[in-house]
Amino acid sequence: ETDNILMGAFIPAKGHASGNRVFMTEKITFLKHLLLVIAIVAITASCNKQDDDSLVPSYLFIEKIDLQTGYEQGTASHKITDAWIYVNESLIGAFELPATVPILDEGDTKITIRPGIKLNGISNTRAIYPFFNPVTRQLKLVRDSVIEVKNVVTTYRSNVKFPWLESFEAGVMSLDTTRKSSVKLQRTGDPELCFTYPGEAGEFSALVRLNSDTAIFEAVSKESYDFPAAGSEVFLEMNYKTENSLVVGVIYLATGIRVQRPLLILNKSNEWNKVYVNLTVPKYDTPNATDFRIFFGAQTDAGLQKADILIDNLKLIHF
Repeated sequence: ETDNILMGAFIPAKGHASGNRVFMTEKITFLKHLLLVIAIVAITASCNKQDDDSLVPSYLFIEKIDLQTGYEQGTASHKITDAWIYVNESLIGAFELPATVPILDEGDTKITIRPGIKLNGISNTRAIYPFFNPVTRQLKLVRDSVIEVKNVVTTYRSNVKFPWLESFEAGVMSLDTTRKSSVKLQRTGDPELCFTYPGEAGEFSALVRLNSDTAIFEAVSKESYDFPAAGSEVFLEMNYKTENSLVVGVIYLATGIRVQRPLLILNKSNEWNKVYVNLTVPKYDTPNATDFRIFFGAQTDAGLQKADILIDNLKLIHF
């Protein structure tokens, strides 16, 4: 999987370990959990196990984290890649799923699992997704034993807002091309092209056909939206599959001037993918900005004569 290209400045948001909104945006380098296990084994090998049993870890195994959504929250499709693990409210680390997590503790223990994502689809910028609820379990840990944590399912927090949902199932789309666009945005019901998610009845996706090496595509949300105050996270969730690079950004008013601001370039993806686009930046550095619209743009990549772009399940989301 190729990392996308971040165009806007990266703005760190506040994190609250036990509050309603948890968001860690510091860049981290993920080591395979195996390396951590090896390190612990190396430590224990240099000690006498009978002298210091506290160095013998207990283990948790987490295969995946799923998402359950309500009727007005759109698709349950997600790309939860990481588990941020807290033991008795203390963070012990972030682990790429599936993960075997060593814990230097035993007995009755409160385990909190916070779902993590790749911000903007970039692998070295990982974060707890602030809009998902943590999953808490009370477990009895046993040293030198593995406990599998099953049925880990998160939901959206109760105070999350969805001002824009577009699944392209309705006959009229809430997204339309601009005068710059030389190609159309169309709904497709072709099963070979459409996004599908198990248990959901989606039958349509949006299709853009760049039909020449000079084709240009640009589409903007028909409605404008007010983003919350600076410092409050705003994201766009979307599924996409594209043979061409695709720009995602916002258009807004700032002191009476219309600003068009690209934020992210989505790279080619041969399979349907999910991305969480951070739209927080413009409101952070332009606090007086209003009337936000979401836009998508593309121009046929060099070396291509034509290309298809597919998008689905657009969610504008904030607290």
